[in-house]
Amino acid sequence: MDQLLLKNVALEGYQEPQSILVEDGRIRSITAQTPEVGPDARVLDGKGRLAVPGLINFHTHLDKAGLAEVIPNRSGTIGEARSVLFAYKKTMQKEDVKRRAREAIRRSIQAGVVAIRTHVDIDPSIGLRGMEAILELKEELKDVITLQVVAFPQEGITESPGTYQLMEDALRLGADVVGGHLSIAADFEEHAARVFDLAEHFGKEVDIHVDYDIDRDYTKKSIRADGLAYPDALGIMAMCEEKMKRNFSANVTASHLCGLDSVDPECAKQIIALIRRAGVGVVALAPNNMFCNGRGDLCNTRRGVTKAKALMEAGVPVFFGPDNLRDPFNPLGCEDMVVNALLTAYACHFATREDYEALLRMCTCDAAARMGLKDYGLKEGCRADITLLDAPDFQQVLCRAAKPTALIRGGSILFQNDAATQWQAKAEALLAPAEGC
Repeated sequence: MDQLLLKNVALEGYQEPQSILVEDGRIRSITAQTPEVGPDARVLDGKGRLAVPGLINFHTHLDKAGLAEVIPNRSGTIGEARSVLFAYKKTMQKEDVKRRAREAIRRSIQAGVVAIRTHVDIDPSIGLRGMEAILELKEELKDVITLQVVAFPQEGITESPGTYQLMEDALRLGADVVGGHLSIAADFEEHAARVFDLAEHFGKEVDIHVDYDIDRDYTKKSIRADGLAYPDALGIMAMCEEKMKRNFSANVTASHLCGLDSVDPECAKQIIALIRRAGVGVVALAPNNMFCNGRGDLCNTRRGVTKAKALMEAGVPVFFGPDNLRDPFNPLGCEDMVVNALLTAYACHFATREDYEALLRMCTCDAAARMGLKDYGLKEGCRADITLLDAPDFQQVLCRAAKPTALIRGGSILFQNDAATQWQAKAEALLAPAEGC
């Protein structure tokens, strides 16, 4: 029997340090007392650090990772990011995608991440090269990370002839989720219908980029299916209505939804109520949105991030992620989910311990449930996917921007870093009282 004892760790919800006993890759027990183990057991002393379920990056773009220096976005705008990427994709090769994505995955593991949902561009300029690269990595790296792959029509569907057929091909190839891009769609209803057609045909869930733009005219409104008036420039209503019209039971997720923060408060409440009624989840993507949005504002510069707290308070499932990783959409994007949680907390005005606990759930248990990960969590019988963070609780993790000191996946220690402990030992020696004092 293979045993790993993770002793003296802090756990959310526990007052005293706990010991986690892992046997054959699964959590056997969580106890305040240190259990007896066999002579060949591996023992890792947590030294009071916080153990959490393996962190999850719920929204990123591995196929674009690392392109910031190759195709720089000098204006920092979403428009330039889209244009330089479109031009580059025509020459982008599969091995280049694999090389850059593999490096981003390596950094993710060092940041304590065990699972990633990645959107991958599908359109005639790149074809299926990016999808093939990421699906190959999904298989090659399955022992160290779980990848869930979204077929993403970056350039639109009807806006980019041939994309719908490529989306079908990508789903046959093995894409897990049907993506969409309502942010650039000329016809919201047609785009949503085509996305849901694919999802129903292939038995997949849906994750759509929607309402990124915060500079549209949101004052012009029309009556929708529920008899209420909504802004014509928002696509989220078409998404919600399509889900309800079809009685679509699989998960549907709206990524970005920045426009929600640009409508009047009463209208926002009405839209949030529709999202809740439709059963749609929302992903807040603060790092990317703050980088690109509001660049034309000469005063009162907007964050351009969705109303995460209002959505949460209404009972809408909310998640977060880094979005882009060092590419034209965000040259500063990083894989560290603690950094991304911190940016989300700032951008979305999180202020209480309950808010911070919710942030932790968003990048662990909530994201795992949304991705359909089996046997996930810090409970007896669960798969031993555990991240050890260098602080005693998650609020301290955030204020210190604490780094992972270990990542355990299926009972194997994938990554361990004791640099923080060594530095603390030196500091303690330097700060110790002098003899005779």
